[in-house]
Amino acid sequence: MEFASIAAGDRSAFEALFRLHYGPLCAFATQLLKDADKAEDLVQDLFFRLWMDRERTKVTSSLKAYLFQSVRNRCLNALKVQGRVRSINEEVDGSADQEERSEDEFTERTARVHAAIEGLPEERRKVFKLSRNEGLKYQEIADRLGISVKTVENQMGKALKTLREELADLMPVTILGWLWWLLNR
Repeated sequence: MEFASIAAGDRSAFEALFRLHYGPLCAFATQLLKDADKAEDLVQDLFFRLWMDRERTKVTSSLKAYLFQSVRNRCLNALKVQGRVRSINEEVDGSADQEERSEDEFTERTARVHAAIEGLPEERRKVFKLSRNEGLKYQEIADRLGISVKTVENQMGKALKTLREELADLMPVTILGWLWWLLNR
């Protein structure tokens, strides 16, 4: 599978990539982190970031190698944050057959999150994406868009409220926790 079609915005290619690699990547991350919930959060965030940054992402190796290396790096960073860095090479064993959640359900949820973000009014969506995707502070967003910081605060509050309301009926507590974490990073 080539990344070029995904970089061009081909959703079906992205979904196929997700379906193929989500389970093995979660199993790999669980082996490294020893925590299935954190592993799923990490892999979900990887796919979310991959889609959001698809136009800027450069994949020079095989796509599978890129994904596994990305997960490994994210796990190392997570372990460093926890102060528990240890020799990961001894723990990686290639057993990637573990998956308890339905990939179809997750794909649907991810699509709903993306659709809810894209369904926000234009200015609200811009504010949200500049904050969450680019990590800009409210003042930086205000400067870039030529609006007041108060307008940024209001738009962000309304965006978060809309997303919580639109997605609450669909998502169980664990996914709501992931969404909250994602939205509040």
